[in-house]
Amino acid sequence: MVNIDSTLRQRLSHKPIVTFLFVLILYSGLAVAVLYAVFGANFPGLAALPYAWAPMVSAGVTVWLCGESVRDWLGQLRNLRTGLHWYLIGVGIMMIGTEFENIVMVLLGADAVVPYASVGDYVFTFAVTLFLAGALEELGWRGFLQPRLQQRFSALHASMGIGIIWGLWHVPMILTGTGDFTVFWEYMLNITVMSVLLGWLYNNTNGALPVVMVAHASHNMPRVGEVTGDVPVVFNILSGDVIFYMICASLVGLYAGAQTLTRDGSLPEAPGQRRDQFPKQEGPAD
Repeated sequence: MVNIDSTLRQRLSHKPIVTFLFVLILYSGLAVAVLYAVFGANFPGLAALPYAWAPMVSAGVTVWLCGESVRDWLGQLRNLRTGLHWYLIGVGIMMIGTEFENIVMVLLGADAVVPYASVGDYVFTFAVTLFLAGALEELGWRGFLQPRLQQRFSALHASMGIGIIWGLWHVPMILTGTGDFTVFWEYMLNITVMSVLLGWLYNNTNGALPVVMVAHASHNMPRVGEVTGDVPVVFNILSGDVIFYMICASLVGLYAGAQTLTRDGSLPEAPGQRRDQFPKQEGPAD
């Protein structure tokens, strides 16, 4: 067992976010270097899984380095019973966003072919994302960063900050063509507003991470249908999912408020964090 000096551990405990970002950059850089050395510039999809684990690993290492409870941090995965409606809301928002262009085109009279992919493709993609890939990122983004940033900033600003970090972290995957990414500026906008929605889900379920993970996995699903016809001009400027998520995020901010993204003003505690590590301030700043 590695012995961490108590003085160093105490110093790190006062800077958990900085520690997380340092470990994230270090782990991600090493993962990309190894993948590049083995596969060159084109990473096979499943071979990039260790990179997808970076937020989860970085959060776990940071929790341990800071002397927090790894068991309590992982314990949020057991927070399953939060109401079926939250799972349905999360999945509904993400899948409607993915299909928003198709929905609009069908309403305008276009023809649609359903399903776009086989049932096996949907099940496989959802299972891999939920149990092996993207959804595990949420142990770092929402399961670690969200509650800690909210101790210093409003929930809206914390969510937007996480979205920017989340998007920039994907840059190596974008450069190597791993995954289905749009133009960079639109992708950054998309993932930032999506982060606000996932932050809203996390806060309103009192930190029910499985709800966020299922929503994240549903966002990565193949499209439900294929539509033929001319695309409305507006979608040549912004994709349908970006427009839909922006509308939803705006409504969430107006309805729940930017400070906590919850109607009752409550925020989930940071899983694993000891009470003597809480920032010495009354509440999150604006």
